[in-house]
Amino acid sequence: MDSPRVHGVLANLPNWLTVARLLATPLLVFLLHDPSPWMVLASVVIFIAAAVTDLLDGYIARRWRVVSDFGSLIDPLADKLLVMTALIMLVALRDDVTGGSWAPAWMVVVILAREIWVTGLRGIAAADGIILAADTLGKWKSLLQMIAIPLLLLHDLTVTMKELVITGRFLGILLLALSLVLSLWSGIAYSVEVFARRGSRRVGPGHKGSLGDG
Repeated sequence: MDSPRVHGVLANLPNWLTVARLLATPLLVFLLHDPSPWMVLASVVIFIAAAVTDLLDGYIARRWRVVSDFGSLIDPLADKLLVMTALIMLVALRDDVTGGSWAPAWMVVVILAREIWVTGLRGIAAADGIILAADTLGKWKSLLQMIAIPLLLLHDLTVTMKELVITGRFLGILLLALSLVLSLWSGIAYSVEVFARRGSRRVGPGHKGSLGDG
């Protein structure tokens, strides 16, 4: 294959991976609506595969410098849609013994509210010409959620260490709680940054500060 053709394939590959992640979302809804055991396992495989595509498209885009406007806009939305859909479906699912949700509803509500808030902040910032890069806290938050969700789906899975029995639900909720802390922390950091930078812009063209146009 000639170099221009290879570059053309690589240029579109991250976008195709993002589209695949979008298509995985309604498939998760179908599988997790009154699921059988094999449907739960299938949803775990699909979610993990979708999470891997998130790592791959970012790596390919950076490695070969094929970042596109479509990818920049849709990629973060695809991630949020995938994770939020999975969490909402987990809340809807009920344990056969206890009758409780597979994921705590209050955690999911707070995480969802944070995502909506930060998305709104990004829109406000973009309207002012301010670009907000994903911070380290946000990346760790996403990673924890993408590990927690398969564990919550496999909530009956147990690991025995001597006399201690650890379930997938316990580990999943623990990681989800950690992601919740990072979600709130990064959400506050985003808010402070956006309003500080907007405030510095309003001071006037002569003003220069650490959170200005830089």
